[in-house]
Amino acid sequence: MKPSLLALPLLALALPAALGPTPAFAQAVGRPISDADDLAGFERRAALAKEIGATEVVVTEGLPLADWELDKGDTYPEWFVHHASMLKVFPTGAVAPFIDPVWVKRMQAIVRQRCSVLQRLNLRAVWRANEPAVLPEAFFTAHPELRGPRIDHPARSTKTHFAPNVDRPEMLAIYRQSIQQLLQACPAVDSFVWTTTDAGSGFDWTPGLYPGANGNADFRDRPVADRVAGFMNTLKGAARDIGRDIRININQIEPRQWMIPTFGPDVLENILRKLEPGLAVNGRQGDGKPYDGGTWGRAPTRAAFYPVTGIVAPDFEPVVKPSGGHVVVPLGEESALPFTARLLRATKDQPMATRSQRLAALRLFASSEVGEDRADLLIEQWNALDGAARYLDVLDFGAMLRFGHVLNRWITRPMVPFPLELTPAEKADWRPFLFQAKGEEQAANLADIQAMRMYEGWGAHLLFQRAVELAKPRVERAAAIAGQLAAAAPDAARRQEWLVQQMRLQALALLLQSADDMVSYQAQLDRVHQRTAKPEADAPLGARADWDREDLMALARREIDTMVALRALMLSSGQPILDLAERRQDETVMRLGPDVAAQLKHKIDTMNAHWRDYDRLSTVPNP
Repeated sequence: MKPSLLALPLLALALPAALGPTPAFAQAVGRPISDADDLAGFERRAALAKEIGATEVVVTEGLPLADWELDKGDTYPEWFVHHASMLKVFPTGAVAPFIDPVWVKRMQAIVRQRCSVLQRLNLRAVWRANEPAVLPEAFFTAHPELRGPRIDHPARSTKTHFAPNVDRPEMLAIYRQSIQQLLQACPAVDSFVWTTTDAGSGFDWTPGLYPGANGNADFRDRPVADRVAGFMNTLKGAARDIGRDIRININQIEPRQWMIPTFGPDVLENILRKLEPGLAVNGRQGDGKPYDGGTWGRAPTRAAFYPVTGIVAPDFEPVVKPSGGHVVVPLGEESALPFTARLLRATKDQPMATRSQRLAALRLFASSEVGEDRADLLIEQWNALDGAARYLDVLDFGAMLRFGHVLNRWITRPMVPFPLELTPAEKADWRPFLFQAKGEEQAANLADIQAMRMYEGWGAHLLFQRAVELAKPRVERAAAIAGQLAAAAPDAARRQEWLVQQMRLQALALLLQSADDMVSYQAQLDRVHQRTAKPEADAPLGARADWDREDLMALARREIDTMVALRALMLSSGQPILDLAERRQDETVMRLGPDVAAQLKHKIDTMNAHWRDYDRLSTVPNP
């Protein structure tokens, strides 16, 4: 086995007050901040985006969660509470009584203020969300004729959730009023980019809906093209009626190989023929031209590394400036914004249309970051992290660490031989936050993530292990380089920045090790539980432990030691290592709570309390 980060000394840092969390940084790690601080951060980001070349900014990112949609009996709403669907933020007509008025008032104030900022900066606003979006069940109970398709994932939800039927003229009238109110409140908005058939959205009778094609029976025979084009043309006309010209691009969730596309080729062509100018589906307009809405650059933070926060590294893919008149500049995590700003400013005027040009531009930037003599070392670090992210992409059914350590709470749940026997107290830290829809047997399976079981079985474990053993050494190399750059830093502030990054990279390597152990443990545990031979009650003198027993117990011990190291990192850092909510009540399925360090100790103690359980799985050695 290669040397592990478990054997490396952990850094103990006392960071100066000047490097303490700013309000914007606090937002990125889940800390509640005032709406005024949020607005200041939004303006700072918008000004930077304009400086780099943006013509428009997404106005719906980072808005307060619609926590009134959460349901203790069903985790599925976690997928849509963060979407600023139109009828939630600007509810009208029959919908209005069913939307939380306090939340609506706050949301409308925030988006109005953001749009005012963009107008002052001479920028346009993009409204990005999912549509047609889920509405409360109480609304459909009161107005059953407006119930549209069921849009939840039946293997991941315990309750049913529905979007409205946009074939009904009265539902379209509600949408007309809503978009007119939105446009009047936010004059900077002229572009809408919506996803459909995902996270609480969908059109009636489209084949890609998670429960299968379904919807209002009265409109089953209406062509999907008429439904989609009618919805989009109605909204375009509503804007025109108040003197506004808007653009809309609706994109289906990108189907993986096992999924059915929302809009098949023939349906898509029929939709496009019926669309007014400025409207697009899947990035294509009715006139055959691509939708004008390009991005310039890529944020240097990677979803593959979540829940570790603040790890920054640009990738090496070519960057081509959009040729159209609508440009968005993605800025990524707030915690990485200083780095992102330096990166984008240094490279915005450099040619980067080919990989070699991109590398040359990054080499110049690296020199400005650490000096000419260490620029190649920094490039090596970025390359290591880029490679690690690419290997982790192989495991992406949803970013692996996010789905495993957060949604499935690998980080805080113990490995034990008989998980169904854990007491409520032993499960209290993690069981309420598992994204599971069925029963305790499903929840007890470490490899069952949202009913996918993509990492289940011995063969899957070997493939998973291979991806991790390729990614983890690259992360460890990046951590070592961060330490070298810290030692050579020109001042104390930059030295501390590199030391914090080193600690975050160490934490990332530990989470990768933990993920490997979790999948391996479940694969071995499944093998052992499937055996028909029973353990000997009293083994003869000289009996040795079998391989299964030794492997399971070695995995459990390594997980304990990995969590000991991760906890020490978290306790020794003056800066956030993981993305944590500040308040216990803000912990959700999608976000870890503030007590992870204490929960790690509880996990360690629970695993240590169950060592003798292995005796029930296999013969106890008697050497």
